[in-house]
Amino acid sequence: MPATNRLIDEMAVIATAGHVDHGKSALIRAITGIDPDRYQEEQARGLTLDLGFAHVSAPDGTLLDIVDVPGHEDLLRTMIAGAAHATVALLVIDAVEGPRTQTFEHLRVLDGANVPVGVVALTRCDLVDEQRASEAEVEISVALDGSNVRWTNIVRTSSISGVGLDDLIAALAETSRLADSQSDAPRDRPARMVIDRSFHVAGAGTVVTGTLDSGRLVRGQRVQLRGRAVTVRQLQRNGSDVESVSATARCAVNLTGIEVESVNRGDVLTEPDRWVSTTIIDGRLVRFDEGSFPDRAEIHLAGARRHASFRPVGGSLDLVRVRFDEPLPLRPTDRFVVRSIGSGRAIASVEVLDVAPVSRPSRSKPDGSREKILVGHGWLRSSEAAKLVGEAVDEVVPGWVAAGSVVAATTAELHARLALGAVSTAVLTEPERLLIARFDGVVVEHGEARLGSRDPALDHPVVDRVRSEGVTPSAIIESDRGVVARLIRLGVFFAHDNIAFHREVLDGLRPTLTELWNVEPNGFTISELRSQLGITRKHAVPLAECLDAAGLTGRVGDRRVRGRAF
Repeated sequence: MPATNRLIDEMAVIATAGHVDHGKSALIRAITGIDPDRYQEEQARGLTLDLGFAHVSAPDGTLLDIVDVPGHEDLLRTMIAGAAHATVALLVIDAVEGPRTQTFEHLRVLDGANVPVGVVALTRCDLVDEQRASEAEVEISVALDGSNVRWTNIVRTSSISGVGLDDLIAALAETSRLADSQSDAPRDRPARMVIDRSFHVAGAGTVVTGTLDSGRLVRGQRVQLRGRAVTVRQLQRNGSDVESVSATARCAVNLTGIEVESVNRGDVLTEPDRWVSTTIIDGRLVRFDEGSFPDRAEIHLAGARRHASFRPVGGSLDLVRVRFDEPLPLRPTDRFVVRSIGSGRAIASVEVLDVAPVSRPSRSKPDGSREKILVGHGWLRSSEAAKLVGEAVDEVVPGWVAAGSVVAATTAELHARLALGAVSTAVLTEPERLLIARFDGVVVEHGEARLGSRDPALDHPVVDRVRSEGVTPSAIIESDRGVVARLIRLGVFFAHDNIAFHREVLDGLRPTLTELWNVEPNGFTISELRSQLGITRKHAVPLAECLDAAGLTGRVGDRRVRGRAF
């Protein structure tokens, strides 16, 4: 693995598609000089059996990563693994035959995987005349009618004569730049890569490859795989060592902390604590055919596949609740392809709308909006909300997020409680405390929130009297009991045995307490406190109890040691 320390941050990942024997692999060999058929059996049979990989730099410097997929109908599962998360589709169609069965099947997969743009390569043009080439282009235009992919070019090519190969590279580069300009910035999201290959390299250990469809990987980064914490030891793009890779890109990742025998195609490498790993989602179903839809089918997110059950939600045939047998790290806007378990054909796609639905299927009305996603979850830490929504969410109060309707309900409830009197902040949740402090006309002090600028109890004459009397205050009189009780709740007074001390008086005793501990490191007695202050036991006992309550001292047997608040 030669080290070049280059930073490669390209976005183009091109996946081939098309009917078997229409010349996909031959075309990739011709434009890249790399044989995507890696296995001897593939080369001997002239039939692609597994994913192949190649790359080429266009004259303008655009780096084109290419994933070559098998065209045989029995290998559709492998084709889906290669086409998912591609940014550009390269649809290969034989000029002699025109579109065939797997052409249309692969078009379904490209639509289901939400590949945004594509280029058509009309191959073997050296074998047909101008009239047939034109007819084939018309057939292709008809076949592409209704496709969700934006097809930018139809390029006539020949892998034998070399006709159109330069034009095809230029078209792929231009289309890749178009895909990049229309990207929803997956680089800003947490990292995720579905693994399509894993192998052991002598001296390096476990290496996995795949398409990084989201986020960024950096050498030395901690990531998660199969529930285990592993480390990115080394990164490669097209055989060159790099410091980091950003989505969307093909890459090889050398991992420490996991054995190659523990890794399978379809395992997902993720950034820790940034994804919802779920076995149930609500989504929007797009059927490829009319007719009934099975209760069970197979879903594919790139190479990750799961057996899943489907149930309509909200009374709509286009909205489904999908449950699958093993968790997947998902976010809203993800799409997966649905295959029939019986026929193996692609029958639908599902766009993920909610990765953690909480409503019953009959009551669920998912639409992918933040409000609908968050409403059933109450108040959430902003990091948790970001995982549910799939991107950062504006905080309502520092560190917390909630749906608009939840914020409105919480606000109304807090206002109703304030109208009845002061509200103890101790009984409020953290987001409620932060929210109530923002209300106009509300003061939060001494552990309570209330309407008004200042608590009247703070201006009662008893406050100045108790403060001025210091460590020898007079007993609480009957007329002051209600106010004193209020001041105790506010933390202004500490009281014991009908005698109250002002908090400022207690805090002012810190130097005295320090002197006592200098003499008695193991703590002082009430008698020693009384002697130090020159007071009687009548005040020394309640003073010691109040010092304990304020946290300035702590009682151990009959001695007072330093308290938690000293």
